[in-house]
Amino acid sequence: MSGDDKHTHYFASTIGWNLCCKQATYLLLKKEEVKELSFKEEWALKFHLSFCKFCKLFRKQSAILNQMIGKTVLTSKAQLLQRDKDKLKLLINSNLNGN
Repeated sequence: MSGDDKHTHYFASTIGWNLCCKQATYLLLKKEEVKELSFKEEWALKFHLSFCKFCKLFRKQSAILNQMIGKTVLTSKAQLLQRDKDKLKLLINSNLNGN
């Protein structure tokens, strides 16, 4: 079982209507990545956020960071040199082939 599978299994089996902060932050991050939560996850998260000031703050800070990172990536003029791209390709391919 991979690391992601472990977390998914842990949270999927224990998510009820009353989340702990660890589960709420997991769902907030999942929502940012996947953009969609199940009905139960969405309402459990809304319920938790209705009274947890720390998770509300985490959501706000996470959104600000994502926005700042997005702007930085879009405005960045940095590019890899062709030789660096070739080195990365070789490294990826060698790891995929198990060498």
